Amino acid sequence: MMVIQAGGMYLIPTTDRPVDDLPTTHLLRTMDALNALTDVANVLIYHAMRHPADYSQEDADALIGKGKQAQKVMRKLDEMLPPDDFIMTMDSYGPDLMAEYATNAAMIVASTFAMDIMAYYYEPFIRTGKDQRKAMFRDFQSAYREARDECLSRSEGHEFLIKELASANRALQKVLKES
Repeated sequence: MMVIQAGGMYLIPTTDRPVDDLPTTHLLRTMDALNALTDVANVLIYHAMRHPADYSQEDADALIGKGKQAQKVMRKLDEMLPPDDFIMTMDSYGPDLMAEYATNAAMIVASTFAMDIMAYYYEPFIRTGKDQRKAMFRDFQSAYREARDECLSRSEGHEFLIKELASANRALQKVLKES
């Protein structure tokens, strides 16, 4: 249930992240969701370590690695983003683009990690076809996959735009040096 609730943290206002129009709000909510997902993963990993005969330690170690990688990427996204004041006062779309790109990338990371957690949970915990959680899990795996795929398609557009901007900036710098 915690994995499912974490998915709602991307867009639903909380007391920590109320409704506002700040450029980094959705990124911060997605970071909160990743932290909640990390807590879920830690519970599952702790359970696997306490019962090594019943749960694959290699799978638990792999989940630990995926969690560390997700946290590392999220930190980098947070560090690359300028503060809200800077983004809002700049007379340029560049900082807005950075905030949109970072938020989109964060949603990809969090969604992928959620799917990793669900895959880790599914095998050892849902043992029969009659388990009612099976259908629910498939629905939420599908929802996370759909969110990730949508963000991946948007990121392709961001990558193209960033490459074009970088190319235009290099050409401008060359003209300025020659002047």
